[in-house]
Amino acid sequence: MQGKRPDLDQRIQNAVFGLPLVRPDEQHRCLGTFYERIELRISFAEALKYNCSDVLQRLLKENSKYQLLINGQLDMDIMGQYIQSAKQNGVLFAIRNSQYYRADSNSAAVILCADHALNRDTVDVLERYPQLNKDV
Repeated sequence: MQGKRPDLDQRIQNAVFGLPLVRPDEQHRCLGTFYERIELRISFAEALKYNCSDVLQRLLKENSKYQLLINGQLDMDIMGQYIQSAKQNGVLFAIRNSQYYRADSNSAAVILCADHALNRDTVDVLERYPQLNKDV
């Protein structure tokens, strides 16, 4: 009976505070996913300045098993474009609203990710598609 006490304490802790996160700082920066799972990341500054929907549309067509994570603090007009692209391609999407997800210019506004590790060298949209910067 004595051996069950730590298990009971852990269950109570989980019920009160929730399950502990693995690498919580990384999950907060990446809208709840891990960096190695990211295919494409669009920051708030990039989402407000550039039209990344064509690039995103192309990636969504290539792999419909991806998931689109959208920061809930993104402008509704821009968010609507990304949601429409996800719906057209049958890709799951989630709008993430949490006090842990920041909304400053370098924070993630949109993340296209997989359910497994992709280990991409570059995930930032402007580093990967520099022609977006020239189109402005």
